[in-house]
Amino acid sequence: MYADPDPECDDDAWGRVRAVGVPVAVAAAFAGVYVATYGFDRYLDYTAMLGPRGDVLQFALLAGVVVLHGAVHAVAYALLGEGSWRDVTVDASLFPGGLDPVRVAVLPAGPIRRSAYLVGVAAPGVILGVVPAMWALATGNPLALFVGLVGVLSAGSDVSESLDAIRHPDVVSDREFVSS
Repeated sequence: MYADPDPECDDDAWGRVRAVGVPVAVAAAFAGVYVATYGFDRYLDYTAMLGPRGDVLQFALLAGVVVLHGAVHAVAYALLGEGSWRDVTVDASLFPGGLDPVRVAVLPAGPIRRSAYLVGVAAPGVILGVVPAMWALATGNPLALFVGLVGVLSAGSDVSESLDAIRHPDVVSDREFVSS
């Protein structure tokens, strides 16, 4: 499931490497530091923190982080665009082809400042990935690390979108930017 479509990912091997490699490397770094600091057994306690049905609830939490990923994009684009929900487009499709059974795209509905677009693309990876993972490293909270790892790993296509926006300052994914 993608929070943003990555047109380059389908056509370019380097797009796939970036979309997978960067989040996996970041997640591995967070997990490695956590395990080195607190131990692997402590990380496995995250299901206990969810309660008696933690082994089942972890999947609901995983799905919740993925849904929140799209919601964070939408809120960021609405706030950073013209301040309206009309500034956000959500496109969902079932079995669009390839290996993705569901593809969800949350994008600005029209022209948006390039800086606002970059913040909107990065927001879920930072808010749902980096921040909880950093919190876990500071406090030892294994549930925060689980959320952070899922948040980082769900930001794969966002990495390619961000790099495209930086490399092609005028147009990304057929979205025109206004001067920032």
